[in-house]
Amino acid sequence: MFRFYKLTPLEQFVEDLYNAHGISSPKLLTIKEIARRLNVWVYFKPIVSKGLEINPNIYTINIDSRLSPIKQWLDFLHELGHLLRHAGNQTILPKLFTQAQETEAENFVLYAAMPFFMISQFKLPGNRKDAIHFLAAAFKVPFKLAEKRLDQIQRREFEGTLMNSYIRFNVDRNVQPTPHIDEVETKIYAYYDSSGDSLGPTQIIIHVDQQTLLTQEELTFSHEGPFERIEEGQLHKFIDSKPIKFHDLDYRDGYISLRLNHLASRYYNSANKFIIQMKEIEDLMMFHGEYF
Repeated sequence: MFRFYKLTPLEQFVEDLYNAHGISSPKLLTIKEIARRLNVWVYFKPIVSKGLEINPNIYTINIDSRLSPIKQWLDFLHELGHLLRHAGNQTILPKLFTQAQETEAENFVLYAAMPFFMISQFKLPGNRKDAIHFLAAAFKVPFKLAEKRLDQIQRREFEGTLMNSYIRFNVDRNVQPTPHIDEVETKIYAYYDSSGDSLGPTQIIIHVDQQTLLTQEELTFSHEGPFERIEEGQLHKFIDSKPIKFHDLDYRDGYISLRLNHLASRYYNSANKFIIQMKEIEDLMMFHGEYF
């Protein structure tokens, strides 16, 4: 189903870890089984969950006994991620460094609770909501976590599709990449992921003309469009699109505002195609108290 998905280094670490210890199916994803196979000592006490490396490669994790079984499982993975990836005493590390470690530990939870190599063995329902429920049930995780994982996989699949489409386009035609041709005017495109059931776009791509990029500080548009639709066969044209981050966006008076000055500074005026994940727009609107 996901032909062009690429593992991140952390995902590859989790997959290698599981393969090395024979963890091959969701039924083995339990605290007891993972702890036994990785030789981790686990205790359940009514205190905050915490992992300790008592001696090199000798791990102990206390799980808060007051939590629900699902929350205990996620806490276990979070602490395991720290033990496997972050040697040393976190309490003496700079704040920004520990924040980065917390972020990686949360990503470890996502990958370890729902490994891609296991997900790829399933034939997921075509309906987005059904697919999320399926993953939540198969891996015994909260609905929101399953939703986050599915969205993540679909976004990366889209990126892989872009790259594959671009390579195929050039190889099949035995030509060099199409040289940049500036647009007469700024255009806003929308890509609709055929694997989902959403009626709206999953990505927005904005092609900004050079004059606008150099002279305007921002560009405003409605999340409802109108947009020019991108078909799968056109994806190669947008392979050089640069990502737009949450802080590049603003929302006011019913319109999304794209901070062009941020992008011009970040990319030194060398890029004029930018891609926004619809999830970023949804998060932005929710942040400002607006809902689809």
